[in-house]
Amino acid sequence: MVFVMKKQLFFIPLLLINFTACSINPKTEVSAAQHAKAPTSKHKKHGHKKSNDGVISVDIVNSNNRLHLLTGKLLQGKKTLWYQNSNDGGKSWSSAVKVLNEDNIAVKMTRGNDAQIAAQGDNIVITWTKYDPKSRFKAGAMQAARSTDGGLHWQYSAAPPDWKKGPHGFIDMAADNHAMHAVWLDSRVKNPGIKATQGLRYSISTDGGLSWQSNKTLDSVSCSCCWNTVKTDADGKAYVLYRDKQPSDMSIGVINNQQQWHYLSHVGAFNWQFDGCPHIGGSVDFQNAAGNKRMHSVVGTGHPDHLGVHYLYSDDGGKNWSTPLPLGTESAIHADIAAHDNGWVIAIWDMMTENGLVVFKAESKNRGKNWSASEQISTTNMRASHPRIVKTKKGFFAVWTESNGQETTLATQVFY
Repeated sequence: MVFVMKKQLFFIPLLLINFTACSINPKTEVSAAQHAKAPTSKHKKHGHKKSNDGVISVDIVNSNNRLHLLTGKLLQGKKTLWYQNSNDGGKSWSSAVKVLNEDNIAVKMTRGNDAQIAAQGDNIVITWTKYDPKSRFKAGAMQAARSTDGGLHWQYSAAPPDWKKGPHGFIDMAADNHAMHAVWLDSRVKNPGIKATQGLRYSISTDGGLSWQSNKTLDSVSCSCCWNTVKTDADGKAYVLYRDKQPSDMSIGVINNQQQWHYLSHVGAFNWQFDGCPHIGGSVDFQNAAGNKRMHSVVGTGHPDHLGVHYLYSDDGGKNWSTPLPLGTESAIHADIAAHDNGWVIAIWDMMTENGLVVFKAESKNRGKNWSASEQISTTNMRASHPRIVKTKKGFFAVWTESNGQETTLATQVFY
């Protein structure tokens, strides 16, 4: 079943939405106890509790069937970072640990430009953009913290960029048993005459995040403020999905085991020409069934003939892609995807409805060939945005933020 919904009168043109804005009370934060005690059950949403709190940043990764959750919180103007892990697919969580044990970290973070986390055994690395009141947009250089004991204790550590001036932003990280990878945007080289651009940079660490190698420029002219995605496959190759310029379609490339970068293709050749920055990224995941490798992706576009979020797959390592399949309505914005080798795929996204911004999901049990109808999974009458999903040992774990205009909380759902 194709899960495209009909256009509605409440559609808000994509380019007019402030995608990085969240309805967050600047005097809010989420407590550690709320994270640790949130119960879960099959296909039952949990973790949404109201208090004078606010979650302003979320990232989650799965490393060897352990989920690692990083949340950024705001309380009375003070920002903190919190770490937790789960060994049962998100049904229960460890007690939250305050990163660096600091009550106010100089961090610039928001949904869509979240602080990031990567894990390799007991080595865990967190990166973020420093808040710098003297710089444009208050964004400074990248900073990092590292734990060598599974997240119990944290220290400031070396950050991936070798250009220290900054600003650095729209960071993403990935890790496998061999290396940690980081991608981000910065303007160490100016691109006069091309509006809303930065360069896409990359670095690798082979010592658990203790140090980072010389940076590589993957694309010297990319979009200046869309989130990037880096993900490693079973062979240790790092795929990078990012928003290109001229056209402003999502592009994908791969860094092989010899640290060579190969540009592959546009994921959805929409030919969207846009001088600004839409704050929309995408996601990618891998599936290996009976030796047949398939790559699944979701991407957003503002092309007037293709507005919204689309699903595509590739069977040749990202060189060619299927016909784009729209998810939801033209107002779909932020999306993520995860896939199991057994053929199960779940796509998750937010979009405008009569009740405001809402999170939906759809799933396929046959490697993306057929899809269920779209289903709302966020709380009605709450502004829900920026969903994330990762596969677990037996299913999937999804997380997003919800706001009533005064407080913002973390909401999660387990699928198995």
